[in-house]
Amino acid sequence: MNDFDRLASIYDLDMGTKEDDIPMYLRQAEELGAPTLELGSGTGRVLLRLASQGFDVWGLDNSAGMMTIARQRVAQLQDQLSGDVRLIEGDMRTEVLDGPDFNLIFIAYNTFLHLTTRDDQLNTLRNIHQMLSDKGRVIIDIFTPRHRDLSQYDYHRRELPIYRGVYHDDMSGYTYVRNDRIQLDLVNQLQVVEFIYDKIGQDGEIKRESHLVQSRYIFRPEMELLLELAGFETVELCGGYEADTEYDYHNSEVMVFVAQKK
Repeated sequence: MNDFDRLASIYDLDMGTKEDDIPMYLRQAEELGAPTLELGSGTGRVLLRLASQGFDVWGLDNSAGMMTIARQRVAQLQDQLSGDVRLIEGDMRTEVLDGPDFNLIFIAYNTFLHLTTRDDQLNTLRNIHQMLSDKGRVIIDIFTPRHRDLSQYDYHRRELPIYRGVYHDDMSGYTYVRNDRIQLDLVNQLQVVEFIYDKIGQDGEIKRESHLVQSRYIFRPEMELLLELAGFETVELCGGYEADTEYDYHNSEVMVFVAQKK
C-alpha cells in the first residue's frame, strides 16, 4: 500500500475539484490528436474530461486504491465518454506501455514531484521519451518553489497546523476539516506533508485520520536539465494554464513545462 492508497477515499472530495488546468490539456489534445497518456492518473480527474470530449486516453497509476475509484468512475460515466479509456496499474518509473506512440503524455498537478530521487525522475522521463511519438509533446505541471514560501515552513515550526478547508460529503453525510503540517529538508529539497482530517459525523462524533505524503520540489534550471538529459528540449515554460502565460518566478504559482524530443 502506498501513500495514495490511504488517501484515495477522500482525494476527490478534497483535491478532485481542481479544474483550472483542464482547458490546457484539452487545447493540447486538440492540437496534437490522440492517443493521449496520463501518468499518475489517479482517480481520473483530468483523464475523464478528455475522454468526455472524444479523445482516446490511457491512464497509468501505481495506487491500487486510486485505480479502483477511477474504474468505478469510468463505469458510472460510460454513457458520457465518447473516447476510449484504458487504465493500467503500473509504475511510471519502470513501465513502458506496449501500445501506440502517444502524441501527448502529461503528468498533472505536482505528481512528478513524488519522484524523490534523480534516478526515479530520469527513468520516468526516459520512459516517456520511448512512448512519445516523434511529433508528440510532454507536459509536466509542478509548483514554483519560491524561497519566501519555503522559509515559512522551517523545521522548528513544523508542528504548527496549516488550515486548508472544510469539505462536506453529501453521500456519507460526513464533514471533513483539513489541516496540514509540513516538514522541510531544505538541503535535499524534500518535504513531508501530513494531511490531517477531522471527520465529523452527523451525530457530532469526531474522528481524526492523517496521511503522510513525501515529495521533492524542483527548481526551474534543474527541471530543464532533467528534460535535456532525457532527450527533450523545452518548447515552452508557462507560469499558468492559460495559453502563452509568461512564467515569472516572483508571481507564478506553477511551472508548466512543455517539451518535445530533440
